[in-house]
Amino acid sequence: MDKDRKTLRRFGQNFLDSEMSKKIADDLPCSTRDCILEIGPGHGALTEWLLPKCSKLTAVEIDDFCIPKLKEKFKNRGNFNLIHENFLKFDIEKWIDEHPGSWIAGNLPYNMATAIITHILPHISKIKGCMFMTQLEVAQRITAHAGSKSYGSLSVFCACHAKSRIERLISPEHFNPKPKVNSATIILEPLEKPLSLDDNFFEFVKAAFSQKRKILANSLSAFYPKEEIINALKSLNFKENTRAEELSPDCLIKIYYILPK
Repeated sequence: MDKDRKTLRRFGQNFLDSEMSKKIADDLPCSTRDCILEIGPGHGALTEWLLPKCSKLTAVEIDDFCIPKLKEKFKNRGNFNLIHENFLKFDIEKWIDEHPGSWIAGNLPYNMATAIITHILPHISKIKGCMFMTQLEVAQRITAHAGSKSYGSLSVFCACHAKSRIERLISPEHFNPKPKVNSATIILEPLEKPLSLDDNFFEFVKAAFSQKRKILANSLSAFYPKEEIINALKSLNFKENTRAEELSPDCLIKIYYILPK
């Protein structure tokens, strides 16, 4: 296996072609006065089309192999700023404070998408929104509603911070190397007020969804007496055999605050 292929596998990278990159960039509803933070620019396919849409683009790239390529490709673009760093260690709070009302975008590595999005969401209220490309399955989980097959703890976490939608479906032929799965872009726009910022609530949600086939009273029984869980459900007119995937974020929040802390 050559060096390029090893790099792709190491970082979960699948590089996007220019045709689709332009379409995705055109989907971002930003102004030329806005700043953009791009995660994982890779070889700069999306960057090339985002640069004319903004006043400044900060690109955060982890891959040593991509850094010289990006520097060379955009050396004459005055609004391009490259940071060589793992995004999960990047001081996003500082960047947002320095660039309020901006956008965050990127073709996210498949194996890091969930971690990156959950890293950003607590700060999304200070920006205009995000546009990410992810594996279609992840996009479906992020945008899922209660009762659907894809609904889970990630859906609830996202819904507590933002409105989300799938913007575009993308087939494997637009990538190198071709992934074995379909992809999608998602748009995340911040809620005026988050539904919950309580870290303990999100731990509660993870526990509630930890065994999706189990009823809520059983999933949470390690944390609360089963009788108290059933009483909380009944007080909100839910059956005692209700499962977490049947409950909207609002309902889960109500149950959480009824249960003793």
